[in-house]
Amino acid sequence: MSAKVEENVVVDSRVHQRIGQLIRALMEDERIGSSRELGRLTGIAFNTLANWCEGKADPRLQKLMQFAYAIGWSLTELMQYAEGDEDPYEAIARKKKAQQQKYRKAS
Repeated sequence: MSAKVEENVVVDSRVHQRIGQLIRALMEDERIGSSRELGRLTGIAFNTLANWCEGKADPRLQKLMQFAYAIGWSLTELMQYAEGDEDPYEAIARKKKAQQQKYRKAS
């Protein structure tokens, strides 16, 4: 049996809500600015991102990893955010600040 099995992440409604908040906040971010641009950046169709926001679809693990890495987060960071209570705008700002500090140290 060599059928390819794609794992969907079982996501409760709170995690769906948190990921949706993050996606909406990213679309408002000055680097991104729209659902289409976020889709282009992540390589995930903006319809798929909208379905995640609305809880209409569970993300496949591969797509969730792709999303996390495209926005500069690890999957662990994304799931910690999703299970926590940090404001999505604060989470984005915190991550940007950490990336800027890492870049400055490397320069």
